[in-house]
Formats: sequence, C-alpha cells, structure tokens
Amino acid sequence: MPYELITALLNFPGFQVSDIRIEDRSTFRMVIVTLENLSGTHRCGECGKTGLPGYDSTERDVRPLMWWQCFTVMHFKRCRVRCPDCGIRTEALDFVDLRGPRVTKPLLGLVYELCKVMTHKAVGILMGLHRGTVREIDKAMMEKVQSERSLDGITVLGFDEIAVGTGQTYWTMISALEGPRGPELLNIVEGRKEKSLKPFWTWFGKERAHLVTHGVMDMWKPFRKSLLAHCPKAQAIYDKFHVIRHLLDAVNEVRKQEFKRLGDRMKGVLAGKKFVLLSRRSNLKRESRKALEELLLVSPRLLKAHFLKETFGHLWEYKSRTWAMKFFRKWVNSLKWSRMDPLKRFATMVEDHLDGILSYCEKKVPLGYVESTNQKAKNVIRRAYGYRDEKFKKRKIIRACTPWMNNFEPWRHDP
Repeated sequence: MPYELITALLNFPGFQVSDIRIEDRSTFRMVIVTLENLSGTHRCGECGKTGLPGYDSTERDVRPLMWWQCFTVMHFKRCRVRCPDCGIRTEALDFVDLRGPRVTKPLLGLVYELCKVMTHKAVGILMGLHRGTVREIDKAMMEKVQSERSLDGITVLGFDEIAVGTGQTYWTMISALEGPRGPELLNIVEGRKEKSLKPFWTWFGKERAHLVTHGVMDMWKPFRKSLLAHCPKAQAIYDKFHVIRHLLDAVNEVRKQEFKRLGDRMKGVLAGKKFVLLSRRSNLKRESRKALEELLLVSPRLLKAHFLKETFGHLWEYKSRTWAMKFFRKWVNSLKWSRMDPLKRFATMVEDHLDGILSYCEKKVPLGYVESTNQKAKNVIRRAYGYRDEKFKKRKIIRACTPWMNNFEPWRHDP
C-alpha cells in the first residue's frame, strides 16, 4: 500500500505512516493508522527548543478527521524530553495541542465550526465524540478567538442590558458599532452599574478608550457616567428605540384613559386595538388599517396622539441640531390644551435628555445593531434551555452576535 502518499496527505511533520488496519466495531468501522517518528529528535513543549532526545514515551490515540466515512484513530508514541532549561516536559507536536482533547487540530477547527450551526449532541453523534468533549472543544476555541481578537480602530461603542435568570439580574453587553470589521459584540459584564463596567474598561485598554468618540445607550445614567469617565472625548447618543418605546407607553396610557372616559358604549371599538394603535401605519395591512381608522374616528384625542406618534420619528432624520431642536419645540407646542398628561410627561423626559438625542444629528451610527444583539442573546439562552456555566453562556452570546465570528467556514478555519 502506498503509505508515502497517505503520509503526504496527512502532512504531519516528522511522522510517517507505518501501518493501516480496519476494525469492525458493533455499529461502525474504525480505521487505525500507526505513525512513526522519522527524525528521532523532539521539541520541548514548554520553550520550543528543538533537537532534544527522548526521555520516555507513552502510546497515544488521537482522533483525526474521518476517512471515507469511517471513524479514524492515529496511533503513535508521544515522548517526554529532558530540556536543559525546563526539565522533563512533554514534547510539542504540530498536529495536536499539548493539552486538551485528544484530537487533531483540523478536527478541532471542524468541530468548532459545526457548533455554530448544530447542537453539541448532534456534533458528537456526527463526529463520533462524547458530548462533553465537543463542549470542551467549543469552549476552548471560543476562549481562544475572544482572547486573540483585535480591538484597534474602534471609535463608537454601544451599551445595552439584558435580563438573565430570575429576579432583577442584568448583564451589560458592550458592542463596537464602528470599527475595521463593522458592528460586533465585544464583551459582556455582569450587572449594569457604573462599577460593574470597570472590568470591561480594563480589558479594553485606556489608550483605546481615549479614541472613542461616541457611545450609544439608553437613558440609564450609569452607562453615561461610565462612558464619560473613561472616554473624555466621547459623546452619549441615546438609542432611538428606547426613546420610541417610552413614547408608545405614553400613547397606550392615553388609550386606557379614553377607554375609561368613553365607557361601555365604545367598548367594542376600543377593546383589542392596542397593537393596531401602537404600530406604524405603513406597516399595517388592509384589515388593520380599517380598524385603525374606525378607532381614530371615535376619539379625536387618540387621533392626535397617533399623529404625534407617527411624526416624532422625524426627529432622527435631521442633520442639523438647530433644525432638530425647532422640530421638537413645534412637536411639544402641539401638546398644549390636549389634556394628554402621559405625552406631556414623555416630552419632559425627552427634554431632560435632549442633548444625547440630538447628538445623532452629527453622528449617524447604526442604532439597530444594539437592539438586535438583545434579541439574539435571548434566542441563544432560549435554544439551550439555560446554561450552567455563565462564562460559557457569555461566549456563546458573543459569537452569535458577532458576524465575523458566526460565519460558518468549516474548511477554512485555522485553529
């Protein structure tokens, strides 16, 4: 059998194939490939010094990629060396890691890529590995990618919290909205207070923080304080979707007040129309538009509230702070004599945070990504029915919310 050809295909430096045999197991066939060391010398696994003689050896079985739909095992002797600098150490090999699961590096990369699109159990069945081994590989590879990622060139950060578990438990997700690789989720810290964000700034670096020009967030004061404390050149931009959510809550309060004011005679028209009223009119279908028109004809107050809701979004279309301010003043003046206290309270809240909203006029950043990471994170937690390892859960969320990490490239990954 041409073992030289098999040796060339495997491309394991310093080793050659000396024997291949097939064993029939109960439910599958196993290919066992025996390797021999050609040079007789070894490399220290601690310092990398080469040309060292072997001290002793043990027989090892390592799992490579499958051969012709058969599970395969690489059988060889792995030596320990006596290094003059490090002492007795296990030799370093190019095709397997010094520590970790006994699989080759190409199989490590494939398992990691498959975990992006499959469950650990399914990957284990496909590759003939234990579910715990697959999880260990996935976790180690995610840690490696996260530790080696580049943080240079990031100028805009995004902050958003997500509720995890039961009770008032929150995590803060910090994203990069502008950088060399586009929007990406950088890290996740536990809590949403100002002191909870200190580990992120230590990890991000003081020099990089001084290059940040803007930070996108909701109207949560600890986020703004933390940004301005570590990024002296940064300006806060309040997320449009969180502001609109407060507006929708105010419009819904007006709907409830009208329901009570008009009484039972209008119950059939007002009841069950919450989402019709709160949705954008351009997104409604024919039947929903007809229901909305009937609702607005019944209550002039709801008609005005709906009009104010539809027009408020134009505030983010201006490129000049002056014109945006004029639009907002005009919008607030239309609330006079309206007897819609929820909308008046909303206008007061916006006026208190107007500087962060108008900052968007000068810097048009992608606001949708911050909100999308929240939904993706919830989907990751829901799919797994909860994680016992909190650190592993964070890494899963980071990979799912970072496009360049989550791209499925099974044969191009270099572990």
